[in-house]
Amino acid sequence: MINLTKTQKLARALIQRASVTPEDNGCQDLIEEQLKEASFNTLRLNSNGVTNLLALHGSGSPFLLFLGHTDVVPAGNTAEWTYDPFDGFLEEKSDDVILYGRGTQDMKGSDAAMCIALCQFVLNNPDHKGTVGLLLTSNEEGDAVGGTPFVVEYLKEHNLIPTFCIVGEPSCSNEFGDTIKNGRRGSITAHITVKGVQGHVAYPDRCDNAAHHAGALIKALSETQWDEGSQFFPKSSFQVTNISCGTGAENVVPGSCYIMCNWRYSDLLNKDLIESKVTSIVKELKLDCDIRYVVNGLPFVTKGGELLDALKSAVVEHTGHNPLLSTAGGTSDGRFIAPLGTKVVEFGPLSTHIHKVNEAVSLNSLEKLKDIFVSTLEKLF
Repeated sequence: MINLTKTQKLARALIQRASVTPEDNGCQDLIEEQLKEASFNTLRLNSNGVTNLLALHGSGSPFLLFLGHTDVVPAGNTAEWTYDPFDGFLEEKSDDVILYGRGTQDMKGSDAAMCIALCQFVLNNPDHKGTVGLLLTSNEEGDAVGGTPFVVEYLKEHNLIPTFCIVGEPSCSNEFGDTIKNGRRGSITAHITVKGVQGHVAYPDRCDNAAHHAGALIKALSETQWDEGSQFFPKSSFQVTNISCGTGAENVVPGSCYIMCNWRYSDLLNKDLIESKVTSIVKELKLDCDIRYVVNGLPFVTKGGELLDALKSAVVEHTGHNPLLSTAGGTSDGRFIAPLGTKVVEFGPLSTHIHKVNEAVSLNSLEKLKDIFVSTLEKLF
């Protein structure tokens, strides 16, 4: 018989609900029940088929908001999993228990830890200063429409601007406690259609192969040094993410070639600089292109201050690790909170198995994660 803590029980119960983006499948109901018992005021702000839960306790400043998501990416081919991805299988180790399932690391384990930490803090400090809260969405893994950006508009309209935000995304690299994300790179996607002239492959003089031009453009973009990185960010990177070209016939030269590409960029770049450089390369190559840019998120960084100091101290206290600060990796919903002027950091479990087959998390680490969040709250409030 495995004895589970409140955090561990909640994490397992969340895993047992298949909440593939943008479905919540009752996950937020489980969390809301816990928070209401702890006297939190809860509000559902749903939009576009997306479920959002905002729970608050206290009033005024400072305001610390925990941020998370209850949706997960699809499990994929379940036959490749050792255990059912939505069963919440527990495997006993000599000194730990491993919880298997889609979302254990990303990020239902953190959802449970954030929820129980808030409940414990309020129970111990019912008259705490300021405001503490939790925001959960069911559309983080998707396009975010109706999710955190929608709730941010509500926060602005009601003057509920967080002073601090802790995002429970999996942040650790090799050992639990080794890394805090204190910022994220920006993300820009370009949709490029390179134009040519369609024709028969046997008459190249009558054609202009768009695929050949697209290849030259990809080569030039991939060989460009966008920057050298900055004090807080690694150098910006460029990657092609999709290519579509041709009619499918073996004897037809394509008249157009579609390229989707993405930049993860530091604070030294912005949309205008990227667009200007791409325009220059296109002109130099004498190409005819249609280009549409989508800004997915701006770079942000928390360079220091109370929040970072409190979290780092709590991590050292409960894990013995002096965490490194990093801005590497993908984006998170923190990118929607940072423009409010909020200090944003990310801390959660290991990220070693996110989006993979047999995703799993250490239950000991989840309990420590809850304790770290409680300690951080106590240091700040």
